[in-house]
Amino acid sequence: MQDNYFEEQIIKDKKFRNVTKESCKFVDCSFENCLFEECRILNCIFVNCRFENCTVISLEAKYSEIKNGDFQRCNLIGVHWEELFPTGKYACPIEQIKNCCLKYNTFADADFRKADFSDNIIQESMFDGCDLQESNFQNCRLEKTQFTRCDIRKSDFRNSSGYVIDIVSNKLKQAKFSYPEVVRLLNSLEIQID
Repeated sequence: MQDNYFEEQIIKDKKFRNVTKESCKFVDCSFENCLFEECRILNCIFVNCRFENCTVISLEAKYSEIKNGDFQRCNLIGVHWEELFPTGKYACPIEQIKNCCLKYNTFADADFRKADFSDNIIQESMFDGCDLQESNFQNCRLEKTQFTRCDIRKSDFRNSSGYVIDIVSNKLKQAKFSYPEVVRLLNSLEIQID
């Protein structure tokens, strides 16, 4: 196990393509300017790790988890976050996410209460069955990002654009939106506005 345990390590300027990592544990590690392309992680754990200026493309995860990850200026493409959720009720895979671009990401049945997604670009992604109460999506470009069966009560979408929120399946009470983008909420009703 010693060779698979990493603590307070700085992993910098590395490119990992089509790599499989098994039974590794990373604690308080920093990944800087790294590329992870079509990698597989099996039975791996990342605890309190920081990812800065990293690109993750088409990650496949089995029996793995991220706890309290900090993502800064990263490109996250094709990440299925439900594959990375930690065991236990209180930990979250994302502690902080700032100035990142997420594309083709999925978040299913996740608890992101009071999460701060502000100032990120989240494109063509999906939140399904998530608890997003009091979450912050201010100033986000949410181009074609769908929200279905989510609880977004008291969440803040002001100055965000491009979202696709189904007002029938989501809980919206006291959520905040900006005009004119708020009119997008009517799209799911398939009504005509003149």
